[in-house]
Amino acid sequence: MTPSPLHGHWRLVSWTGTNEAGEEVRHGGDAPRGDLIYLPSGRMAVQIQHDERTPFGSRELEAGEPDAQAAAYRTYIAYAGTYSLPREGVVIHHLDTALHPDQLGMEKERRYTLEDGGADGAPAFLTLETQRVRTEDGGEASSLLRWRRED
Repeated sequence: MTPSPLHGHWRLVSWTGTNEAGEEVRHGGDAPRGDLIYLPSGRMAVQIQHDERTPFGSRELEAGEPDAQAAAYRTYIAYAGTYSLPREGVVIHHLDTALHPDQLGMEKERRYTLEDGGADGAPAFLTLETQRVRTEDGGEASSLLRWRRED
């Protein structure tokens, strides 16, 4: 794959959007956490967790009551696969593993923008615009994920 300014490790800074009423929405709460990795080999992986997730009280994989496990599942996004850059400002994630079992084989198209970071000219920030996201009140909002380069 040709070198790309997307290559590297990115840390989630914010996940925001605007709902139908024009109000700001903070997807994942005030302080969601996440990591996004694009490799020169064409592989990618992303994990995002909402803030204020309720602990189970045990680190065992089977820990937690069914309702708590369901809440944990709803507040975590994880998938990996390959990516392509079909045109300027667009990246497509081709999923071959995913927390959500129905997303295997899915292609997630994201528009992106990069912001320069300093003297070396490498981008310091990446913003991905995703499909509209359902909000807690049942509406929809735009979805912008802002990432900071970590490497």
